[in-house]
Amino acid sequence: MDRIAFISLADRPEYKDLIAKWLWSFWGAPGNYEFYQSMTGHCRKDDFPMVFIAFIEGTPVGTVALLRADLFSRQDLYPWMADLYVPPEYRNRGIGSALQDFVLAEAKRLGFREIYLYTPLNGYYEKKGWEFVGEEMDRDCQIVRVYKKDLTG
Repeated sequence: MDRIAFISLADRPEYKDLIAKWLWSFWGAPGNYEFYQSMTGHCRKDDFPMVFIAFIEGTPVGTVALLRADLFSRQDLYPWMADLYVPPEYRNRGIGSALQDFVLAEAKRLGFREIYLYTPLNGYYEKKGWEFVGEEMDRDCQIVRVYKKDLTG
């Protein structure tokens, strides 16, 4: 696997528009691009929201976020791993898995004992040891799966 470097978007703000474009192209809808611009524009280094970029040889190859809230119906749960994205040309190289490992280590470094995510996917995150918590409805009224990862082990 290629050597991957992880850098906070707060340290590399020149990439905020690229990250906003990536996220909006995958999860966005007409009229909400500004949401992604706002998130990337307000990211922090040691507080929420945190956005990280994966680089290989100086080229950005993926991103992931650590958020205080991601699923509006479950404000009782935090923090959340969110916005894991690897552009198609860089997929199947272990970058997504490395991004997960990195954000889990960051959450643990910050003192969290568990972390959450939600997704419509079934069978992907279980491979990395995520525990299925239940199904919830997201803001688009779609049923999604909520997962928890224990960080104490």
